[in-house]
Amino acid sequence: MKIKKIKIYPKIHQSFSNLETSSFNHCDRDSWIIEIINTDNIKGYGEASPLPNFNNETYEESGYALEGFKLALSGITNIEKEEIFILAKVHTINTPSACFAIETALYDLLAKENNLPMNLYLNSNASPKISVNGIYNLSEVKKYNILKIKCGFRNLYNEIELIESIVDKYGKSTKLIIDLNESYDLVKAIRFFKEVAKYNIEYIEQPIKQDNIEDLLELSFHTDIPIALDETIKNIDSIENLLKLNCGDIFIIKPQTFGSFSDINQAFKIIEEANKIPVMTSSLEGIIGRLSTMHIASANLINTACGLGFDTIYKDEQKYIPNVIEGKVVIPDMIGLGYK
Repeated sequence: MKIKKIKIYPKIHQSFSNLETSSFNHCDRDSWIIEIINTDNIKGYGEASPLPNFNNETYEESGYALEGFKLALSGITNIEKEEIFILAKVHTINTPSACFAIETALYDLLAKENNLPMNLYLNSNASPKISVNGIYNLSEVKKYNILKIKCGFRNLYNEIELIESIVDKYGKSTKLIIDLNESYDLVKAIRFFKEVAKYNIEYIEQPIKQDNIEDLLELSFHTDIPIALDETIKNIDSIENLLKLNCGDIFIIKPQTFGSFSDINQAFKIIEEANKIPVMTSSLEGIIGRLSTMHIASANLINTACGLGFDTIYKDEQKYIPNVIEGKVVIPDMIGLGYK
């Protein structure tokens, strides 16, 4: 690869609305953007956006890692593709968001150099469209077949009342994903699962604290509703340990948490080989990160609805939002990420 210049700069995404969860309120979001420019002035873009309260990586740490990668390439104009990816991993060992940003920029650049959309560069047989879910209070509901509801921060009565009102409004056929963000103990979780069992629940996400594997396993004996693990999943090792214990039905992969594309691909493989279901979601980062997540999901032929938040969350990204039609996104026929 012939690299001319690397730029790194901060970006604040201004939110249209406040998304409340049991663990944090999502409003404006800080990210780092990396541009990798080749000698033909073609640009590849990536985004590092650690999710607050989700992992140990801080915004400042991801910025330092990106600067370290940039410094390592200072004065190098010609480097083998394999070598630059190794260099990216070396400089982002404890900063997966930074790793994801660098690799996104590299794959964006490589796809553009080959005049291909990124999903087709990653896999020539990539799916032309992927399923996505909407987010209650943020999404235009009629576009979606599956709706995600953030719960766990109201009292139990009000949670059930909200779910009932959504079912009454949009119909019993509406599939629901309920995200509890670690908010319940075992007793409360069992009661909640029983209360919502009559609805069309796709799965319930992270009902109990991420490190309380014993109670997550116990909960599975009290319900037929699939249990999805999100905060519990940090890396390949955590997935393998959970699979050994047969804990969880659905495994949620956030690229900003995993980092490298190779680790993400490996995660999908071992989850599917264990007859579990992988789901890919964003970390509510900006459009560059979410477009990259979309392309990876397409390249991995993910069949389950992805959580990409493609209804406009931020004020600066409307022109890049792909169209959602009947719960599916058609991958834009644009080279690279589709961002410039």
